[in-house]
Amino acid sequence: MKMKIFIIMCFSFLLASETTAIYRVDGMMCGKNCPIKIKESLNGIDGVKKCHVDFTSKTATVTFDDEKISRDEIAKTITKETHFKVKDSEKKTWSLFGWLFGKS
Repeated sequence: MKMKIFIIMCFSFLLASETTAIYRVDGMMCGKNCPIKIKESLNGIDGVKKCHVDFTSKTATVTFDDEKISRDEIAKTITKETHFKVKDSEKKTWSLFGWLFGKS
């Protein structure tokens, strides 16, 4: 019985999906209050685990559970709560052809 519970727990950890998305945030005017506003806009949102805002690069890096909230919902929430323009910086796909011929 203990072995079955252990196996179920191991599989639940393996199946948990955590995603990290990087958003381009336009409209931040300062390095102190603007990042705080973005972080506060995601406080209490189910599925959002952490948020790091970099004023210098004008980006917000959000780690979230993609089974509870989507990338688009996060961007819409930040825009709605802060009135900043938020754009999802989707990851580029990697291909062997692009890598070999410099088109990545």
